[in-house]
Amino acid sequence: MADATLRFLWTTLTDFEDRFDEFFEELPAEERVRAERFRIESARRSFVLARTLLRYELATIIGLDPSELGFEVGDHGKPQLAKPDLETPPHFNLSHSGDLVVLAIAETDVGADVESIRPVPNAEKLAHRFFSPAERLAVVSLDGGARDRAFLRIWTQKEAYLKATGLGVGMPLRGVETEPDSAAPPRLIAIGGDQAEAVRWEMKEIELPGAVCTVASRSPISQVEVRQVTPGDLDRA
Repeated sequence: MADATLRFLWTTLTDFEDRFDEFFEELPAEERVRAERFRIESARRSFVLARTLLRYELATIIGLDPSELGFEVGDHGKPQLAKPDLETPPHFNLSHSGDLVVLAIAETDVGADVESIRPVPNAEKLAHRFFSPAERLAVVSLDGGARDRAFLRIWTQKEAYLKATGLGVGMPLRGVETEPDSAAPPRLIAIGGDQAEAVRWEMKEIELPGAVCTVASRSPISQVEVRQVTPGDLDRA
């Protein structure tokens, strides 16, 4: 399989705090309904900004107006581009945490997970429940902020893979074994005990302010383009 180019975009809710009503009105009716289901205001704003960012970036890549794009649920419930009907549509994945919203786009299956760096008081308990023995050891052997960051790094590796495949709850988190050493590049070690499946995937750690972020790709990533999106990037031409 050919190498892929990863387009990675990130932005913050703070940068767009005065434009959510505008973005909300631009979304299609079904996405406005989904947005209104969020009871927490920050979660609603994250959804609205993420969907707006996705539409604007895909429209730029394809050469259409954002309103002309349509989406559907594909295998395992993962969203995919349905309109226009392209022979090789771009793959994408969204994630948000705290003030951050991120978008990953590639020519192959891709998943992204971002977690704001924060205290995780139940890290040891969660590690015993969801992590492999090596992953658990990497977490419980540390204290304070180092333990929190180690936990979040392993967590984003697992989630990035699950989001790339769309498996979600179909694959237990413990079955996705990742690189536990924070000094080593992120990678999958085994999927449900299958090491051959793990090596088919590539992982990249994206440096973001105050966060841990991992991207999983089914194809090797030959080029990574990271861009911070500013308000002017989402202005109508």
